[in-house]
Amino acid sequence: MSILLATRDNELASRARRAVSAEHAVEVVESIAALMPRIHASPSTVILVDGELLAPPIERQAAEIVAAAHGGRVIVMTAAFNEDEEIALLKAGVKGCCRRGIDPESLEQVLNVTHGGGVWVTRSLLPRLVMELRRYADAQRPSSVPEKGGAQDKLAALTPREREIVRLIIGGASNKQVASALDISERTVKGHLSNVFQKLGVTDRLKLVLYVTGGRPAAAAARK
Repeated sequence: MSILLATRDNELASRARRAVSAEHAVEVVESIAALMPRIHASPSTVILVDGELLAPPIERQAAEIVAAAHGGRVIVMTAAFNEDEEIALLKAGVKGCCRRGIDPESLEQVLNVTHGGGVWVTRSLLPRLVMELRRYADAQRPSSVPEKGGAQDKLAALTPREREIVRLIIGGASNKQVASALDISERTVKGHLSNVFQKLGVTDRLKLVLYVTGGRPAAAAARK
């Protein structure tokens, strides 16, 4: 994974370097003007953009970066997102939205999810995103085509503990909150989720929510 970071914030650059293993270099540029020719000269698999460098409306410049990235995964980091802004960035082709103050461990998760083909959204956006995806799926589904069965059978194959975890995840709980509610470790929660994903044939939390609630799966992951 090659990472190109656009920021003037030395602390943010330091956190980005701590988020990746030694074999993954992080190249830093300090402006969008410097970023664009660097993308053309040597395409990166992940491009992190400090939202402080983007002129409003930030989705416009973000779309230009996405177009120049030639398949590179673009992630925008800002001090705070509102839902409309985050939706606009996703529509512009951005594959990840996260806070500028994110810790290295969480940033590593963002990088791994987006590099692996997923989309990272803030957890507060998840309910609206699920609703919009379900609305889109309903509009695209021909009324004459019956729903395929099997979902309930797969859900029935989950253990009581797995179903309990799924219920909490659908409610928007993070791994830490699930662990606290069930008095188990976060590592145990992750193990149960891995089993759930395998049994249901999904790969991340958003697909899980859409699967259980009847929406069409989409490649996205909410903040854990």
